Amino acid sequence: MKMRKPFIYLLLVLSLPALLPTRAFSEELDFINRPANATGLTGLLITTSPFSLEPGAVETGIAIISENSKKPDYTLSEYAAIISVGTGKGTELAIRGSSFSIKSPTAASERGAGDVELSFKWNFLKTNPESPSVPALSMIITGIAPTGDKKTEMNRVQNWGTRVGLSAGTDIGWREHILGIYVDAQMAVQDLSDERYRDLYHTIHAGLLLPISKYRNLQVLIEYALVSGKDVINIDGSDYTAFTYGLRLVSERLNLTVGTQFLHNEMEGYNNSERIIGMLSAKF
Repeated sequence: MKMRKPFIYLLLVLSLPALLPTRAFSEELDFINRPANATGLTGLLITTSPFSLEPGAVETGIAIISENSKKPDYTLSEYAAIISVGTGKGTELAIRGSSFSIKSPTAASERGAGDVELSFKWNFLKTNPESPSVPALSMIITGIAPTGDKKTEMNRVQNWGTRVGLSAGTDIGWREHILGIYVDAQMAVQDLSDERYRDLYHTIHAGLLLPISKYRNLQVLIEYALVSGKDVINIDGSDYTAFTYGLRLVSERLNLTVGTQFLHNEMEGYNNSERIIGMLSAKF
C-alpha cells in the first residue's frame, strides 16, 4: 500500500484537467514568464513543469533553503546558484551548485560545499490549444558530480548519482481565471558500485499555480512532495512528505519566489520540520 499511494496521488493530479470545464489559452499569453525552480529547471519552487526556456534564453538565479528542526535541534541552510539555458525548441540545460551550513546547540557550526548537478529537460509532447486537458510531457535527466565536502558530510553522493523521470502538466482556464497543474516523478540512483553508499529511491512532486492579479504577475503556489525508499541518510535526510505554500512575483526579466514547506519526516527520532525557501532569478 505504501508504494501504491504515490501513484494514486499522481493519477488524481493528472485527472484534474479532464474534470474541470476548460477553454484553451495561447501558451505565450498565459504567463508573463515561466521561471526556474530550485533545481534550475523551469517549474514552481520544487516541482518541475514540462515547459522549457525559449531557445537562446539564459536564466541565472540564487536560492536559499533554510530548514529548522526541534528534534534533533538544528538549523540547516543551503545556498544555491543556478544557470539555465534554452538549448533548442523544447529543451533546456541547467547547472546547479550549492553550499551548506548547519548550526546546532549541541555541536559546533559547520560549513561546506555541496555537489554540482547538471540537468537536461526535453519537452517531447507539447500542449494542444484545442485539447487543453491533454498534458504536455517532458523527460528529465540529472547527473550529480561528487564535489561536496565529505569531511563535513555536506555531500549527497560519494562517487556519482543520477535522477531520471518525467514531468507532466497543463494550463487550464475558466472565465477570466487560469490554473497551472504540474507533476514530476523521478527515480534517483547513486553509488551502485559501493555497498556502503548504494541507494535507489523515488521522488514525486505535484503543484498548482494560480495567478491572483489582473496581469497574472502575482501567483500562488501550492506543492506536494514525496521522497520514498531511501536507505542512505545524507544531507537531504531520509524519507518524507511535504506541503509547500508560496507566492511568486514575476516580470519579463526578474522573478521572486518565497515559500514555506512543512515536512513530515519518516525517520525514527526526527520530528516534523519546516523550511523557508526563497529564490530570485533574472532572464536574459
